[in-house]
Amino acid sequence: MEHRRTKIVATLGPSCLGADRLRGLIAAGTDVVRINFAHGSPEDHRVALGYARDAARAVGRMIGTAADLPGPKMRTGPIAGGEAELHDGSTVAMTTGEVEGTAERFSTTVEDLGSLVEPGEEIFLSDGAIAVRVVDVANNRMVHARVERGGVLKSRKGMHLPNSENKIEAFTSVDERALDAACDMGIDYVGLSFVRDAEDIERVRAHLRSRRSNLQLVAKIETRSAIQNLDQIVSTADAVMVARGDLGVQLPLRDVPFLQKRIISQCNRLGRPVITATEMLESMTENRLPTRAEVADVANAVLDGTDAVMLSGETAVGKHPVETVKAMDGIVGAADAQKTAYRAASQAMDESIHDPVSWAIARAAVQAAEDLNVAVIVCPTRSGATAKRVSAFRPRMPILGLAHRPDAVGALALYWGVTPALFEFLPEERLGDEGVKRAADAALTAGMARPGDLVAVVAGGPAPRAGSTDLVRIVRA
Repeated sequence: MEHRRTKIVATLGPSCLGADRLRGLIAAGTDVVRINFAHGSPEDHRVALGYARDAARAVGRMIGTAADLPGPKMRTGPIAGGEAELHDGSTVAMTTGEVEGTAERFSTTVEDLGSLVEPGEEIFLSDGAIAVRVVDVANNRMVHARVERGGVLKSRKGMHLPNSENKIEAFTSVDERALDAACDMGIDYVGLSFVRDAEDIERVRAHLRSRRSNLQLVAKIETRSAIQNLDQIVSTADAVMVARGDLGVQLPLRDVPFLQKRIISQCNRLGRPVITATEMLESMTENRLPTRAEVADVANAVLDGTDAVMLSGETAVGKHPVETVKAMDGIVGAADAQKTAYRAASQAMDESIHDPVSWAIARAAVQAAEDLNVAVIVCPTRSGATAKRVSAFRPRMPILGLAHRPDAVGALALYWGVTPALFEFLPEERLGDEGVKRAADAALTAGMARPGDLVAVVAGGPAPRAGSTDLVRIVRA
């Protein structure tokens, strides 16, 4: 069977938390399970991840885990009767006080709203479906606005202040508590919401260093500032997400397809894994089949060069979570098979890339593997860096990532083309002949090579060179 290269991230939620559903979800092709700290309690998330890990063991697959921090997510308050219709041209009052919302007045979770907006600025409600323009700032707690694009406003819907993103702290005390919980749960990746620049990422990384955590940071690109500072964000983050939902609110919808291509291209150039997200198979929340447009959207993300595609509400609250993953698996597999223009191993590296020696060795390893038509590239890795570098050069053959710790193997599940597995490292400082042979044997055990096949073994050095890539061996399995 053709090895699918592009990975699938599926969000956990009420629709898929039964044992049978979770086993089905993972068996259908889920590579990384995601939770969202904006919903539910830490205990809910801990239980959900435990069930997912049990399900993965039951079906014999290694999965990664990811979580989104709540971020400075702004929402409207409760609405009487659950919803109210806002009509074009009408006036609404928004307050930080606790009120039961109506079409004339409703509350918001945004503290000091009046200090963040000015008359003439737009505010988007219901994740962009409704637009109002500020006409008067009564005080820090009360703002009046005119409805420019009306619609039905439901309780606790998303709210955006596109002109005020630089006034709002990206990493809040709530995020810090969620990050600590993610560390305690052994999560592999954490998504940072509303990242504006590299400093936002470094602030979170400093907190992780204080906890001696290796958790990897995913920068969600969803603001104007993030687009303006894209190069520095991609260089600093461990991975990137094209968060098309909020991006399409902060910026014109017509720009989103081209921004997606730009973000993916920059991530490919700098060797950063990139996830494409939001409404990829949205209609399958209700229906058993995707639309033609959704199929084209998913396939085009693969052709753009994304490392992974993500399902959100489709699996968390949708009616057909397992069928949705199966559909995604089929689309992605077909697109992978059609994508003949994999990145050439001879492609020049970006001059700003960190540790150019390791990247050059990884590139040379991929080139040699392709010249010799090896069956598989095997990457014994302590930090995951070697597998990530080899993945970035998009080899035509599969990659077997061997991690020596259960808490390290999950991160490999996100990397394009990498099959994660556990591997017990030898006590010797360097991977000698015996270690190389055992790595090649692991490819046989995994069914990724047959006896006599050529296998490329690419590995990093011991401490203090852990995280480097400096060994390439071509051997017979």
